[in-house]
Amino acid sequence: MNILVKKQDGSEEGFNKDKLLISIKKNSGSEKVAEDVVKYFEKEKIKETTSDEIFELTKKFLLEKGDKKAFLRYNLPKSIYKLGPEGFAFEKFIAEVFQSYKYNPVHVGQKIQGKCVVHEMDIVATKNNELMTAELKFHNTRSKKSDLKVALYMKARFDDILNSGFYKDKMPRQVIITNTKFTNNAKAYAKCVGMEMIAWNYPEGDNLYDFILRSGVHPITAITCIPNKAKEYFLRKKIVSCYDLMKDNKKMLENNPFIPNDKITEIIEEIKVMCNFSKEERSLGNVD
Repeated sequence: MNILVKKQDGSEEGFNKDKLLISIKKNSGSEKVAEDVVKYFEKEKIKETTSDEIFELTKKFLLEKGDKKAFLRYNLPKSIYKLGPEGFAFEKFIAEVFQSYKYNPVHVGQKIQGKCVVHEMDIVATKNNELMTAELKFHNTRSKKSDLKVALYMKARFDDILNSGFYKDKMPRQVIITNTKFTNNAKAYAKCVGMEMIAWNYPEGDNLYDFILRSGVHPITAITCIPNKAKEYFLRKKIVSCYDLMKDNKKMLENNPFIPNDKITEIIEEIKVMCNFSKEERSLGNVD
């Protein structure tokens, strides 16, 4: 097939059937839908498309198939982008993800006195003998990357905190996390100086996508039957995950002025599916 695919960053590439099959199967777990998407392009004889159009078409097929779990997997990147435009919701969401991995306590926006100056870290979390300080870089689109300047800047901040004695007898873990990508130079520098980086698909097998998926924590922006204005209302109230909505969910849904009363039962049922999605990894209980 001679189809030209325009990517979100403006670059173009030829349609690669095998690459698309691998990508859809990996991100949705649905081999049948991956094959259906490829067959659609073959049948319709489309000459030009975009990565966003492929994404939306795959979502459509997943929903038509009724495979909610596969849809949640595939829709996760876009759901994370929708936590913006500011980064505070992303920070709180990632904090909840760390909590699911038994980090306790987890602080968001904690100020730390370095050797030279005060630093505000997005996340400070403790697990056993590990004390983690993390900087989060949130982007609204996947075309934006965190570059070498970010890595250099954070290395200087981490060193100032390390030299202050903040970690004391704890094992320090210093990490930069982004929901998109790091440039190759940023990754090379971080590897050279021993600084940990986590991006959406990096490192292989231990990246942000896998980290979130295994946690069983899903953002409220992934709920398909809640209107966008209702999601924005929840985000302003610092309610960022489906786990948050498990607590007094009926009351919170009723208090949201953008949710019709006749939608509440449907929303609660969807929350149940999402919160039980990774129950083998984390037991979240049932939504009342």
